[in-house]
Amino acid sequence: IFLTLLATLNCCDKDDMDTLPPATQTGANTVGCLVNGKVFLPYQEGIYPAVNVFYQYIDGEFFFRLVFKDQRGVNNKTVTVGTGFIELEAGQTYVLDKNSKDDGDYTGGGGTYSLSVQNIYFTNTSTTGELTITRVDLSNSIISGTFWFDAINKDGDTVKIRDGRFDYKY
Repeated sequence: IFLTLLATLNCCDKDDMDTLPPATQTGANTVGCLVNGKVFLPYQEGIYPAVNVFYQYIDGEFFFRLVFKDQRGVNNKTVTVGTGFIELEAGQTYVLDKNSKDDGDYTGGGGTYSLSVQNIYFTNTSTTGELTITRVDLSNSIISGTFWFDAINKDGDTVKIRDGRFDYKY
């Protein structure tokens, strides 16, 4: 019985047991999503934080950025969602259709997924997604929401980011 139990426990990969955090609005400092159907959560390795969230008011404009990384291995896998020049409101949904590499108008939102510096997937006007804000609390510095997006790399490969959720004190 002991050997059967031990074999059963060892056959399961820890990553298979990971689940997305609940979609909360309390400033729980949680984030996660599915990348092509697999759970993607931040993982810190080393001195650099695995999550960076900010919502800032600069020169009369609001900027939001959510970056979370799996820092295991040589290349950091990274999901980024951001908006520029938009005051975010709870209950509103924003289109993620900007490409941070494009010149021109950065007003709006975009998403990226990167496997390495050379392999980055971007949203654009034809490969898009959505960011829905569920809470913006300026007095307590809490921002919460959900997101999804499709993104494409320079080789034409696509990635599907789904069921994204975050609840952070910034």
